[in-house]
Amino acid sequence: MLPIVVIGAGPAGLLAAGRAAECGAPVRLLEKNHEPGRKLLITGAGRCNITSAVDRDTFIGQFFGQGRFLYPALQTMYREELLDLLARHGIRCQVDHQGKYFPVTGQASDVLAALLHYDQKQGVQLMTDSTVQSIQRVQGPFEIKSNQGTVLAGAVIVTTGGMTYPVTGSAGDGYRLAAQLGHSIVPPRPALVPFVVKQTYLHELAGLSLPDVEVRLDQPGQKPVTRRGDMLLTHKGISGPVILKLSRELQSSADVHINLLPSFTRPELIAAILREFAQNGRQHIKNCLDGFLPHRLVAPLLAAAGIESDRMAAQAGRHIAEQIARAMSDWTLTVTGTQGIHSAMVTAGGVSLREINPASLESRLVPGLYFAGEVLDLDGDTGGYNLQAACSTGYLAGQSAAAALLRHTSNDR
Repeated sequence: MLPIVVIGAGPAGLLAAGRAAECGAPVRLLEKNHEPGRKLLITGAGRCNITSAVDRDTFIGQFFGQGRFLYPALQTMYREELLDLLARHGIRCQVDHQGKYFPVTGQASDVLAALLHYDQKQGVQLMTDSTVQSIQRVQGPFEIKSNQGTVLAGAVIVTTGGMTYPVTGSAGDGYRLAAQLGHSIVPPRPALVPFVVKQTYLHELAGLSLPDVEVRLDQPGQKPVTRRGDMLLTHKGISGPVILKLSRELQSSADVHINLLPSFTRPELIAAILREFAQNGRQHIKNCLDGFLPHRLVAPLLAAAGIESDRMAAQAGRHIAEQIARAMSDWTLTVTGTQGIHSAMVTAGGVSLREINPASLESRLVPGLYFAGEVLDLDGDTGGYNLQAACSTGYLAGQSAAAALLRHTSNDR
């Protein structure tokens, strides 16, 4: 029996290979890097946010209108099945207060070790330093040409990832291979990526975290989009969950309007600032606002709004309080772009979902060819969604490919 060849040993590839072998098929897993799972090792800042505590319908809603494609994969493997598989191979996970699951060890390397153990136990043949150059199928088996020679395959599963963090090996190889076989590629672009902003004073504030802010993205010719969540200031601009969510909507340049205190109405905020002035009349304005904002942000924010921060609070009346409230609830920054594909967590775009059968993840154009993971035109929000989707689609692709190969082999006898 010819093997199933899986191309790419990230999460999707490791699950595809392991499940196909578990179902009784011979499997070869080809990885271009010297070590598998390099991108997995940096997920969740090295802690590996493996999945989310939400139900399936909520999970699907985090994929920007494309999530229904995932229903069959999530029915085959969702959170419980993934956590059980990891536990059977030595890694238990726990959920945090935000509903994110991490390994109890806090180490992405332990998740990778568990997935590798799964594959090894099932007899997967892992071949590293294998860069696939082409896939061809004229008649009969697939011919996969790599730098290590030609491999014949009864089925092929492409799990090469997207284009983000190319240093880890995600360089868009799967798009090239899919196009060779006639598939349409939705143009890849960065998603879940920080913004670069024009205002240089943010350089001094790098590393400052701003919890629970509301951000409105305004860009020419587009309907404004508003999101709420945590934000992080960086050397180049702004990041954090709320910005990563908005990044998929950015077309080019834009303004972001940030409400730093969305739990206050404007009148409530003015009244609260006036109370601080009354209680701390002998202090400078900039020292009266620590109850509202991190101290490092106060002076730069007031300066950007043209407010004299060294004025004594006793000398500041309602007009100044209104100016400060406006600055806090409508802090405006100019976005010049994103930090690009090298800094994006995931890739939007990829192999068109219209050409893939969601029930099996088999190509509608080339029988015996399957796709899983980030190579597909399928990207979700931050919070474990993309990693769970990679595992679920990989698992279903491996199961489907093995069932089809074994069925064809049985019919040939």
